[in-house]
Amino acid sequence: MPVIPPVKNAALHVPAPPPASIEARLFHGALSHSEWTFRGTRNRIFLIGSGAAHIRLGRREVPLAGPAIVWAPAGEKGSILFDAGAEGASLAVPDVTLGSAMPTGAVFAQVREAIARPILGTRLPFPEARRMLSTIATIEQELKAGEPGAQEVIRHHLALLLLAIWRLAEPAADQPQPSPRAIVRGFVHLAELHIRDHWTIPDYANALGVTTDRLTSAIRRATGRTPMEIVHGRLMAEAAILLDGSALQIAEIAEALGFKDAAYFSRFFKRIAGVSPRAHRQGVALKKIRPETSYAAWP
Repeated sequence: MPVIPPVKNAALHVPAPPPASIEARLFHGALSHSEWTFRGTRNRIFLIGSGAAHIRLGRREVPLAGPAIVWAPAGEKGSILFDAGAEGASLAVPDVTLGSAMPTGAVFAQVREAIARPILGTRLPFPEARRMLSTIATIEQELKAGEPGAQEVIRHHLALLLLAIWRLAEPAADQPQPSPRAIVRGFVHLAELHIRDHWTIPDYANALGVTTDRLTSAIRRATGRTPMEIVHGRLMAEAAILLDGSALQIAEIAEALGFKDAAYFSRFFKRIAGVSPRAHRQGVALKKIRPETSYAAWP
């Protein structure tokens, strides 16, 4: 087991950080029992390196003995009680951060399915427990140091943890193709993450581990639109938000949305909306002025 500095029991009862933040913490042999309560706002990992604990998740209650792991997806509420002398680590990760760390490629859909379900006290071999403790320790150090590139390091180590959790879920060697529902969920998730990267539809299909035809068929059945129409619609929605609600120049909006230049963005926008970004913005401005200058608005 890695050397873990002692932490006073009182440290386990500090106020919870904002839901949007990551929290990583190691604990070592408290003199009395320690209880954590979580309200489902973040995804949780509890790693029991040695000693014993007891978890309550909804109506389920499970005794735990180290080395073991608990995974509670966001939305799961409960508490975990560590016996005196227990050693281990905890990690809390919001969905947005977890999503950015998801591995791509053929395992994406499988990992996503695996982390959708709780893991309550799966026993770990000692070498695996040491590796996972070391990974959480690295995340804790990066959060404290705040060095350049810290977020990239954290995402890398979160990806390692996600793959470890997937392996604990015992994926079959001949894992079947993801269901149409899983494909649609995975595509929507990836589109949110990579909308500004301008992935091609084959890029999305490869990340989901399916063919382009299968992706297109699943999306058409679920939405009545093609994957490209979904992506373009999402880009247009982002563009409209920036045009309507910000003072950014057209070129700045194009850059923010990942377009190679303003002219290319303007052609894209006009092809779908029927008007240029500038004309769209002017039209929104006129709509705001007209009600204020109409007879109905006079005192």
